[in-house]
Amino acid sequence: MPLFLVILVFALLSCVTQAADWTPLFNGTSLQGWTQRGGKATYEVKDGAIVGTAVPNTPNSFLCTERDYSDFILEVEFRIDPTLNAGIQFRSNSLPDYKKGQVHGYQMEIDPSQRGWSGGIFDEGRRGWIYPLEFRPEARYAFKQNEWNHYRVEAIGDSIRTWVNGVPAADLVDPVTQKGFIALQVHGVGKRDDGPQTSWRNIKIQELGESTWKPIFNGKDLSGWTPTAGGEWKVVDGILKGTSPASEAKHGILLADGEYENFTAKIVYRSISGNSGFYFRAEPVDHAVAVKGFQAEIDASGKDVGGLYETLGRSWVVQPAAEAVKKYYKVGEWTEMVVSAHGPRLVVHVNGVKTADIIDATGARKGRLGVQMHGGQDMDIEFKSIELLETPASRPVPEIPAAITGPVVPEGAAFRKLGEGYKFTEGPARGPDDRIWFNDIPNNRTHVYDPKTGEISVWRENTGGANGLLWVPGGDLYACEGTNRIITRQTGDTFKPIVSKFEGKRLNSPNDLVLDGQGGFYFTDPRYGNAGGDRELEKESVYYVNRGYKITLATAEVTKPNGVVLSPDQKTLYVADTAEKQIFAWDVKSPGVLAKQRVFAPSFSDGMAVDIAGNIYLTVDSGISIWSPAGEKVAEIPCPESPANCKFGGPENKTLFATARTGFYAIDLNIPGLR
Repeated sequence: MPLFLVILVFALLSCVTQAADWTPLFNGTSLQGWTQRGGKATYEVKDGAIVGTAVPNTPNSFLCTERDYSDFILEVEFRIDPTLNAGIQFRSNSLPDYKKGQVHGYQMEIDPSQRGWSGGIFDEGRRGWIYPLEFRPEARYAFKQNEWNHYRVEAIGDSIRTWVNGVPAADLVDPVTQKGFIALQVHGVGKRDDGPQTSWRNIKIQELGESTWKPIFNGKDLSGWTPTAGGEWKVVDGILKGTSPASEAKHGILLADGEYENFTAKIVYRSISGNSGFYFRAEPVDHAVAVKGFQAEIDASGKDVGGLYETLGRSWVVQPAAEAVKKYYKVGEWTEMVVSAHGPRLVVHVNGVKTADIIDATGARKGRLGVQMHGGQDMDIEFKSIELLETPASRPVPEIPAAITGPVVPEGAAFRKLGEGYKFTEGPARGPDDRIWFNDIPNNRTHVYDPKTGEISVWRENTGGANGLLWVPGGDLYACEGTNRIITRQTGDTFKPIVSKFEGKRLNSPNDLVLDGQGGFYFTDPRYGNAGGDRELEKESVYYVNRGYKITLATAEVTKPNGVVLSPDQKTLYVADTAEKQIFAWDVKSPGVLAKQRVFAPSFSDGMAVDIAGNIYLTVDSGISIWSPAGEKVAEIPCPESPANCKFGGPENKTLFATARTGFYAIDLNIPGLR
């Protein structure tokens, strides 16, 4: 699904409004109502805030509420040392029979690093990351370094959503835990002894009741259920058992009476032989398969367990990999499957592992529930329980917004000049406050444009031939200093080289860079200016730098790499090769690991940009050339001067800014872009 739909679906979900009153969890003067678990970090009250101080040689520490909460809206403000990591636990537990009382449960991450996953969901002490923010660029930039930040968590049933300073972040569907305490985490810091701190204040909650699982199979008989022809269903010792011989061609379906629209269902089953499934949004039909609709796959051998199949429709919608299934399904054992269907969002979990997640499902929005025995197979399937999750509060139901239609470029739109009098402009970058930075390379200056005032000012002199710029989450500015042959990081007024060599040899002239969703970045390293002299690297290549600033070769299959961008889903890297006059594309297998090089567009380009639909914007002699993700040219925008680079920003991120020789330009488009 295009990233713009992911963002818009979340944005169109209004915040839950309830009649419940806000209740403070912290009285501003003491730690009454809280208890500490885990490590030995210190917690105290200072100036109306809870201050957690990290101490050396202790594990993660948690200041926990003394009571549990189920469904709620939680709001809290916090401030954190930029070198720390922390989080807000919720629906968390400390149980004697789980890892000797280790705190475990959901955590809304506080991540000041350049990765920018603040607001993502980490399952502390259990499954690790279950909702990182690699595909949520606006959320990754919402956190403010060295300032008080505002968090909001809505947990209703199996829906968990978060906001960072009012910006939507996580939108998780997860049924594993429905109740637990809230806690303030101070992360372990190893041997570090300088006492870094995290502070929290204005902690308040709206309680929305408690979601509970209610059975729709009574454990006694088939009341409330109707079988179709094929096989036999009966209840034995509280277990619903289905059997059918291979000679039976018809599928045996047991359908729950009534129709269900938005629901979360949990089944506990054991598949002894044959192929089965859990049907939902289904309808009976006069056919050997008996029903038409969605099916969450069940199979005794484990093949495709947890996948989504649409019977008499699209067939496989999500088919899991065999290696993945082996990790969450054990043949012959009791298995828990949870199916969540709310509006167009369909999510399946098997034994706590998410196996399918569709946010724009087409097809029926309501129908019958049922369990299946496949025809033509020896079937033996058992169900211990079938339950629905009941939520007293209104659970969010997403809707798919209308697709963006019409041309990318509005009729009559044209570039307007914002600045002039430069020698050669390059490297536009949208800052955390929505101003646009760009370079005048020959004059060794970085300028900044303020869209609120229309003014352009000098940001930095003596830039070392800075070209490409990149603001990263947390508020640092990276610059490709081509003349100095380094990449620097600016924090406040401090400049620090972060990349200067590869395998002990100085870089050529770093040109452009793009941040990935993991906190690392790709950069191009062509050779401009004096191509001889003290050149140390023979190849002009593309490199990857991880969060720890370790540099690796991404690809040398280029001649003179220049502009570089990533697709919205982070799965494709595009590089403009100015010598070959081609745009190349690679599949991103993992951070810094590329495969399947191919020509994306037979066109020259210097810098590039990408919008949320995946269209690529190339800087060509005549202006901006726009290419679809399929590699088809869809539009061209004339520019008064030949542009060297472009970047999105402005209101709703629909303004394309272009650096073009002696000028700086902008044009308003119909579609938002990526940073």
